[in-house]
Amino acid sequence: MLSAMTQWHHQAEVVIVGSGAAALAAASAAAAEGVRVVVLEAAAQAGGTTRRSGGAMWIPNNSAMRAAGLQDPRPQALALMAHLAYPASFDPESPTLGLSERAHELLAAFYDHGADVVDALTEAGALDLIILPPLGFGDSPISDPDYHAELPENAAPVGRVLTAQTPPGSFEWPGVFLADGMIAHARAKGIPILLEHRVVDVIDGPRGEVVGVVAEHAGQEVRVRATRGVVFATGGFSHDPRKVSSYTRGPIFGTGAVPEGTGGFLEIAARRGAELSNLSNGFFFQVALEAALERGGAIARPDAFVFLPYGDSMIIVDKRGRRIVNEKAMYHERAQSHFVYTYNEFPNLVQIMIWDEPVMQEPTFWPWRGGVPFPGMTSPFVVAGETLEELSAAIAARLESLRGKRGLSAAVGPDVALSPDFASNLAATVARFNGFAETGVDLDFHRGETPLEPVWQGPSRGAPNRTMTAFASDGPYYALLLGAGTLDTCGGPVINARGEVLRPDGGVIEGLYGAGNCVASPTGHGYFGAGGTIGPAIVFGYLAGRAAAQRPIGRGH
Repeated sequence: MLSAMTQWHHQAEVVIVGSGAAALAAASAAAAEGVRVVVLEAAAQAGGTTRRSGGAMWIPNNSAMRAAGLQDPRPQALALMAHLAYPASFDPESPTLGLSERAHELLAAFYDHGADVVDALTEAGALDLIILPPLGFGDSPISDPDYHAELPENAAPVGRVLTAQTPPGSFEWPGVFLADGMIAHARAKGIPILLEHRVVDVIDGPRGEVVGVVAEHAGQEVRVRATRGVVFATGGFSHDPRKVSSYTRGPIFGTGAVPEGTGGFLEIAARRGAELSNLSNGFFFQVALEAALERGGAIARPDAFVFLPYGDSMIIVDKRGRRIVNEKAMYHERAQSHFVYTYNEFPNLVQIMIWDEPVMQEPTFWPWRGGVPFPGMTSPFVVAGETLEELSAAIAARLESLRGKRGLSAAVGPDVALSPDFASNLAATVARFNGFAETGVDLDFHRGETPLEPVWQGPSRGAPNRTMTAFASDGPYYALLLGAGTLDTCGGPVINARGEVLRPDGGVIEGLYGAGNCVASPTGHGYFGAGGTIGPAIVFGYLAGRAAAQRPIGRGH
């Protein structure tokens, strides 16, 4: 609580907490309004999880796609987003598409302001973007299909995904250049970015409004005044195992989020009476299980991220040796197959990706090789066997060696063991898959039937379905153990279209704003496409920063 004796170490009109895409967009927006801004970052390096990302952003109706002659009509775009965000309540005949007024308002704000926000940041010099180029196996000269191009509501299947420009020949993830460009812009505008300042609370004014924050730095308490508002953009709670276990809908082994993401904003906002929502959701993907177990869930090595399981002669099976999912489905949807719960267990908790020697020796550079090493390279996570029987025995031994090891909210327990008939079931599964490869039709999971799956299959020998080729009759064969992971969580305090944090009655907590993965995501259950995290983060971060900067100084002080 503010008192006459409060001593401030720093003062600004708008304080931004975090330094990823949402935070830096908020800082840029506030600075554009002519107010003093300071950014506080818990880590020793700015950029947050954005700097680890693919650097893409999904922005409907953006200027680049319109310049290329593409249209993204508002009614269809809103219907697509509503379908993905709230599939259980989506109703195309409803005025709000089956959503609550608040949820519909947020999606509408994303469509209505997204392109303008990106244009403003580009004009300011914070962003340098292009439409994500095609990767070489599709028909479009502009871009590859959207993740959900097959849905009837999707009237713009290409062009929504923008990405940071990268230097020629660079092998860095584009997120490095996206984050560094936004950081450079902030510093050029004179915005201080105070590193290793972890915000642990906010300071209330006499009417309960937020007037500043308390941060920890070098073992000392630092108080920073905000005369207009505080914007939290601190990422999710992926690195707090207690929160992940309590809130997330399924067992999670690992995360690629930066280690500072422990969800402190949940407690801070809850103490001020904020409404919390969407806590069970995250942006899910599959991870190399052993990489997640190495450090209790923290993942940094790039070969651990199995966004798209690689290979045409490749399948994913359960502990009984049976396929359980379309292996080429997009990672957010496919990863949730780990969350199936039946007969007092999660039967798909650990899954097994299996491929043959031709896949292992495929030399084409492809960004989605995941845990499959390039020819001539090795991986400690890959299990091998000369026959399917030998491979089965090697998998069983590897699982036994991992017994008792823990990730974020899941462990390799006694139930994670191959069934006695795994090897015979696997042989039957491979034979059935080989039959599908010959006909080109996956009767079990419809692999390769969406517009994107054949394109992002990458190199292939498969015909008539390029996502499927029959397994080689002779070994060796290979396997990788998979677990569920989260790029980050996306639940927290509820916001409105201005980024203001709300109470359950819809009232605003004065001076408190949020954006990005630390708030209840406007995208709900959905992952709209490549850049489905960063796109909404940047747009709502910008809207929150602008709203905070426009809040009258002294209001509530």
